Amino acid sequence: MKMLIFSFIVGVFLLYFLNIAILKTPLLDLHWSIHAGLRFLIGFVILGVSCFYTHAIRFKTAVYITACIVAMDYIYDYYALAHRLKLEIILHGIFMMIWGAILGYLTTKYIKEQSKHS
Repeated sequence: MKMLIFSFIVGVFLLYFLNIAILKTPLLDLHWSIHAGLRFLIGFVILGVSCFYTHAIRFKTAVYITACIVAMDYIYDYYALAHRLKLEIILHGIFMMIWGAILGYLTTKYIKEQSKHS
């Protein structure tokens, strides 16, 4: 539990730093939050839970699935004239997926350990 809380707090701190200091976007902007949340959920479910913890899918397959979903999102942004194909934006998306994968793995591990003790 301590590692889960630590990872969450460090991730929130880094997210705040990335949004305010580097990207200069408000943390609670709805459009931006949807993109960040999508990448976080991709990392959480596909990478953290399905790939790293339960090994339901192989890493290579998880990367392909993740790349397809993210590519579709960038294509949507291009056609919606959002033009978010800057290096900072891409690095922010990678951070969100890695943070989601770490929290997904740790959360699943914590839930599994709690179910063993009950």
